[in-house]
Formats: sequence, C-alpha cells, structure tokens
Amino acid sequence: MVVENRLYKAGVLNAAKVSFHNGKIHVLFTRLISCESNSFNIFKIIILHMESTHCVNCKRQLNPDFKVCPECGQKVNIHRFTVSHILHELLHAFTHADKGALHLLKELAIRPGTVLQEYILEGKRKKYFNPFTLLLIILGFSVFMNSIFHPFQKNQYITEEQMAKAKTAEAKAIYQRITEGQAKVNAFMEKKTNIMTFITAPIMAFAFWLVFKGKRLNYSEHLVSYLMLTSVLSLISTLTFVPLMTTIHKDWIPVLLAVNLLIQIVYTAYAYTKLLGLKGFGEIIMVAAANILGMFFTMLMVAIATIVYFLVTL
Repeated sequence: MVVENRLYKAGVLNAAKVSFHNGKIHVLFTRLISCESNSFNIFKIIILHMESTHCVNCKRQLNPDFKVCPECGQKVNIHRFTVSHILHELLHAFTHADKGALHLLKELAIRPGTVLQEYILEGKRKKYFNPFTLLLIILGFSVFMNSIFHPFQKNQYITEEQMAKAKTAEAKAIYQRITEGQAKVNAFMEKKTNIMTFITAPIMAFAFWLVFKGKRLNYSEHLVSYLMLTSVLSLISTLTFVPLMTTIHKDWIPVLLAVNLLIQIVYTAYAYTKLLGLKGFGEIIMVAAANILGMFFTMLMVAIATIVYFLVTL
C-alpha cells in the first residue's frame, strides 16, 4: 500500500497491484496516466520500488544499493552454500586484513594494550574478530595438542620408587589410591583445558581487580581483558611448553613453569601499561603482584578441591 499511495500521489497510475516474491516488490500496473512534467520523478519512483528488497533475516525493507541490512547486519545477496563458498568463508574468517582471526592474534601479540583499549574502553567491537571465538579456537587446539603429547603425565607426586618403598600393604593401598586419583586429575587437566581456563579466568580477573581497583576498569572489564590476553598466552604455552613438558627431565618442570609464569607477567605488564596508563616501575610491579596473587588464589582453589576429592574417595 505504501508503493500504491506514493504512485497515486505522483499521478502515475490508476490501478496497481503490489505483490512480493523472493523478497522483492513487484508492481503490476493496469493503466498509467501520462504526466510529462514529472516523468523523470515518476521513473525514479517506479524503479526504486520495483527493485527494493526485504531482508530475508529480519524482513526490513532495503534500498537497492544496500549491501547489508542496517537492522541486523545480514548480507543482502544470499546464495546457496557450495564447497568453494565454504572454503572462501573459512579463509576469509582467518585471514581478513581488517577483522580476521589472524589479524586479531597478531595485534594482541604486538599491541595488546591498544587492542584492549579500543575494544573495551572505546567500544570498537566491530573492528576486530570476535575475541571469545578466537579463544575457543585456540583452546580447542590446546586440547588437541594435549591429546598428542600428554604433558601432565610426568606430574606424579608419588613415584613408582616411592610405591616400592612402602613397608605395609595399607601404605601401598593408600599410595595406589592417591596415584589413581592423581591420574584422573591429570587426565581431566589434559582433556578439559578449556574448562580449566574458564574456571581460573574469573579468579585471575578478581586478583587484577583487587590490585587495580579504581583504575578505569570494573571487574567484568578485567575479565574480558584477561580472556583476550589468554589467547596469546595459551597459544605460546601450547606450541612451546606442552611439547617440552614431555621431553625434558621431570626435575626441570618447575623451571619450565617458572619461565611460563615470567612470560605471563611480562606480557600482561606490557598490555596493562598501555591499557591503564601505568607509569613508573612501581605501578608495573603491581601487574606482577596481580599475576602472583591470582596464581595463589588458583592454586589454593585447586588444592582445596584436590584434598576434598581425596577425602571423599579414600
């Protein structure tokens, strides 16, 4: 009816029927009235409405020059899926120069503070690939690498030598139960790295919020910051420390974990210096304090959960 009314007012038609097919407006004219004075405007009105489309997702009416729907962001030109289309979309998602996953990963590695500032404080969300999707992809890769290298298998508090030195059958039985429980914990850590990350992230964010309380960010923003930085930290750990955990002697594992913690402290300090405008050695040391405090809270939680598990199962 909107099309009819506009054409009637322009003096273009005596009767018209408007129908929709595949999202496009079709106007069937029964009789046109000649109007030379505004024939150019008449032509524009007819062409505009005959070519107008509706968004297939939200049904909003679109102009012919729209490439995406301004209401929901859906592309106007939709076609059926093909193998080439799927490959193109996958490649586009990872390598897009402005918003691909690799672009975000590179920016987080090189300019983490700027990315956090733009995404969290300035609200430039559309500029970057979804950081939570990127984190899930990297965590999935971490689980895959764990299934190949099994980095936690060396993490045994009770060795076979200690088992052999047990003097009584009761002591051996206790050692055996502890070993079995520990093996289950290690298997969970390897298979559920993604879950462990999302469990520890709120704890680490709480530590950062405590240390930097009153400096621009609320708790939720600290949580988003830590999750975004975790993408780079998890990738570094997966590509380097996971393979090394299975190749070096077990006595060197604490050193490896200390190096991992040092990388985390340096990287987060680099990011937070820009994000919060930290100045001076003292404020940067606060980043190390936040990391150590978060690690302490996390280890405390794991220790409590482990003790409860052993008490229940023994």
